[in-house]
Amino acid sequence: MKIESPPLESTGALLSGLIHIKNEEQKQWESLTLELQVETVTRRPCAITVDTINTWNFISSKPTDSKREILAYPFSYLLSGHLPASNDNALTRISYSLVATGRSVEGDELRFKKPLTVERSILPGLDRHSVRIFPPTNLSATIKLPPVVHPGGNFLFDVRLDGVINKEKKTRWRLRKLNWRIEESARAVSPACKHHSAKLGGNGKGVMHEDVRTVGAGEAKRGWKSDFESADGKIELEVLAEIPVHSNAACQMETSNGASVDHVLILEMIVAEEHTPGPNKLVTPTGAARVLRMQFKLVVTGRSGLGISWDEEAPPVYENVPAPPPEYGIPMFQRGISVFG
Repeated sequence: MKIESPPLESTGALLSGLIHIKNEEQKQWESLTLELQVETVTRRPCAITVDTINTWNFISSKPTDSKREILAYPFSYLLSGHLPASNDNALTRISYSLVATGRSVEGDELRFKKPLTVERSILPGLDRHSVRIFPPTNLSATIKLPPVVHPGGNFLFDVRLDGVINKEKKTRWRLRKLNWRIEESARAVSPACKHHSAKLGGNGKGVMHEDVRTVGAGEAKRGWKSDFESADGKIELEVLAEIPVHSNAACQMETSNGASVDHVLILEMIVAEEHTPGPNKLVTPTGAARVLRMQFKLVVTGRSGLGISWDEEAPPVYENVPAPPPEYGIPMFQRGISVFG
């Protein structure tokens, strides 16, 4: 089998290829079927579901000619965008494959299986900005996050704390430590068997399972810039976060049967209050401290490949074709006019 299409990583990918049979013994084949299957494994409890997305019947009406030594059959299919991407997490595993089965007139059978990887790659866009306010203090945090994050890679995000100076109380906040972690939440619905379906309300019901684990974590104890000279004061820092490869983080996913994978970035900043009696005077800690907690949703997806998506290489439609150049009329020699006078 030869796959001719680019990587399956768009909102709707075109799968195309060729399947070859080396018929060296010149057998006659009475059937040849190719199926695009998706296998869903639910781990709590362990249950396997195999669904057929599309079927190609290459040989079904009459047997093939036995004189042909190589049989070739093309196939193509447009994977719709609602199909979930290939995924492997703590609760579910979703995998795609092409399964070919054939049977000869003599009774010989063949079976071939080729795994497929269906990805969802999102092109980078504009950065996301979020603001968090922490009453009763005047502190506010502004976070700048990238639009997408890739598993097995690192990314930068900026943090700015405003309102760190309180002139009425003659106090200010100083950042002592910053902790961050990325949590992956996986959810799946385990279908009930026929013996326990009555307890859950009938057939088609199931039990929701959820698994939360940390796929990246870190801390920063230095490296920020404190500005106590401005009116309200501010603290700025840039944090390098990562999702290591050994964490085996899954990409964001959501299916129609209730399975989903989400990621959140959780920040915890520890600030301590200091008393500032005035210029050129000793700054003393007041003993008060706070933990500023925030969480932000992350879009974790695979990296965009080098292949061209099918919707970007499609020919132009009728409305996109420009107007043709003007006609130059009939040549003079065809109208019977001499060009020599």
